[in-house]
Amino acid sequence: MYNVKEIGYSEWITHLKDFQDTNLLQCWQYGAAKEETGSWKAVRFVVTDGDQVVALAQFLARTVPLLGGIARMNRGPLLSKEITEGDREGVSCKALAALMKEAKRRFWWVVQIAPELPESDTTANALQNMGLKHLDQPPSASGLVSLSCEEDKLLMSLKGKWRNCLRKGQKSGVKVSTVSGNSMGFNTLIDSYRALQQDKGFQGIPDSLIDALAKQEGEGWEFTLFTANEEGSTDINESIGILVSLRHGDTSTYFIGTTNDIGRKLQVNYVLLWEAILYAKKNGCEWFDIGGLNATTPKGIAHFKSGLNPKMYCLIGEWRGFTHPWKSAKNY
Repeated sequence: MYNVKEIGYSEWITHLKDFQDTNLLQCWQYGAAKEETGSWKAVRFVVTDGDQVVALAQFLARTVPLLGGIARMNRGPLLSKEITEGDREGVSCKALAALMKEAKRRFWWVVQIAPELPESDTTANALQNMGLKHLDQPPSASGLVSLSCEEDKLLMSLKGKWRNCLRKGQKSGVKVSTVSGNSMGFNTLIDSYRALQQDKGFQGIPDSLIDALAKQEGEGWEFTLFTANEEGSTDINESIGILVSLRHGDTSTYFIGTTNDIGRKLQVNYVLLWEAILYAKKNGCEWFDIGGLNATTPKGIAHFKSGLNPKMYCLIGEWRGFTHPWKSAKNY
């Protein structure tokens, strides 16, 4: 029988050591940042089967005392690495059913989830049996670059045109600097990102959330800012490209990347991303997530990211349900 218990930071971190293939949206620090920048409250759970820890899950909830509220779980639950590949779908669905019962107990009237599971009829049927309905929204999709091989083999795994652009950027004499956290370069990052938003006409990530993530601390977490300058320049305000990667457990994720006209001419985006990948590898990460790639990704960005030859994944999408707390519990 699966049981659900709310847990705090120390217990979360202790259990997380037995988990792999983590993702940013189920990271403690991401939940903390969302709490700081809005009306969401992060609620974290451990799911057990007897004495065995099988899953961790982070929800973001908005509630009214005595009346309940709504909750959202994106790309969860995370599964223990002890769960074999053949059992992961079944265990995840059982954990989701237990979490839905917990949502009902907490009077979360509306629950929306995007499970960390690939599309399958079995999973879709299980979610429907929990009272969830599939939403017509693009599913989360991205790609993972394995960091387990040596640097030269990792380089050769990239597409030829991508390697050529990287070498062109390296030969231009571009210098990359690295700093962590909410550093002196943060304002330059925000200004550059705002310029990109205006130029490309997209809403993007709120400044407040970027700032909150930069200030987060904790085991297995790092907000890393990579800046590129032309040869002979070291002033961050003269940077021609900026990239942010976020480390969460055994994985680093490409979060933000911007370049100006000079940077694009010198292929600095290739240099920055390659440096971010090597940095993640050097610091013990097993995977580098390219930060999203699906049908809605602009063609140029999709071409750039796909040049890394990542292992692509596409999840089952968004699901929403009403828990009807006044009704008796349903056996999923």
